[in-house]
Amino acid sequence: MKIEEKISLLKKTIKEIKNISENLDHDFISEKKIEELNKEIKRLKIGIRESADELEEFIKEQNG
Repeated sequence: MKIEEKISLLKKTIKEIKNISENLDHDFISEKKIEELNKEIKRLKIGIRESADELEEFIKEQNG
């Protein structure tokens, strides 16, 4: 997955969390969904960080 795709998915996930929290009735299903989305955000952040690190390393190698 490209960095742009990861960022787009991250934005979508954050928007979904906002929508759920605005409509939250404190029911278990919404809370469970928010937990799942938070885990997805963490996973995406790690992936973006790893992609950025790889890109930085590639640039260093190209610059000699």
